[in-house]
Amino acid sequence: MNSGFEFVPTAAGLSFAAAAVAIGAPLFSDGLRAIRLARAFRALEPSSIADAASGLAHVHGQVTLESPMFSPLGGIACAGYRLELSGGERRIARAIESFRAFRIVDGDQVARVVPEDARYDLAVAARREVRADQPLSENLEILLERTPEARWLRRSGGTLTLTERVLAAGADCHVVGHLRHSRAPQAAIEVERLRTGTDDADVPVVGISAATVEPEHWIGAGEHLRFLLVSDRAPDRAHFRISRLRQAGAFAGPALSLGGLLYFAQAADHLRSLGRF
Repeated sequence: MNSGFEFVPTAAGLSFAAAAVAIGAPLFSDGLRAIRLARAFRALEPSSIADAASGLAHVHGQVTLESPMFSPLGGIACAGYRLELSGGERRIARAIESFRAFRIVDGDQVARVVPEDARYDLAVAARREVRADQPLSENLEILLERTPEARWLRRSGGTLTLTERVLAAGADCHVVGHLRHSRAPQAAIEVERLRTGTDDADVPVVGISAATVEPEHWIGAGEHLRFLLVSDRAPDRAHFRISRLRQAGAFAGPALSLGGLLYFAQAADHLRSLGRF
């Protein structure tokens, strides 16, 4: 029976089919991860490090540095900073940030936080307006020179507004991420004091004795859920909302891939009917 419809593949159709197949897999993967995250968030409750089970956990403790680091604007000893740049009404395209691995101490429990793929929710620690002719510290000058937008604004005579957010040493810190407990031997982790060199304040830094191998607890984004939130205050529930649209990717992804594959199959049948192969 001839339906009167003849399928004729086109270059544009083949391109869209290839794109659908390519996009389908990551869309499905992200959608499935979103569904798992939404389910895990519903059961998530704050817990001490000692009582938290392996997997997605919400723990908190005091930030302790593994190595000294200082923010460029306020000179605050920290595990990381984000320097946001703006000029007048026009916001600079990106922020300058640097974060390192650090540890949180909760009583006698210590967990190492690996910042890869982390999201940071940090309060403003310092803000300053800088005129084009105003001298800056060497470190801050180098950072701004690496940002084309900031360099252009200063050279054109504009005023640059710097806003700094810092994960300060000794601050209370909430971490939501994948927690795992290692079976490393017990080791004495003693908190030493490292002076900043600029004032009389002491900076908590982990001093590792020769017997120490690694901490007993590790927190990261995890391969399964790929979620890590670091905040200097109790996180808002808005951080744990997963959009329905993102979750729909678990169903839309396979549909796209299947649609693309069907198009290729129809194209192959058409070429076969023409005797091309």
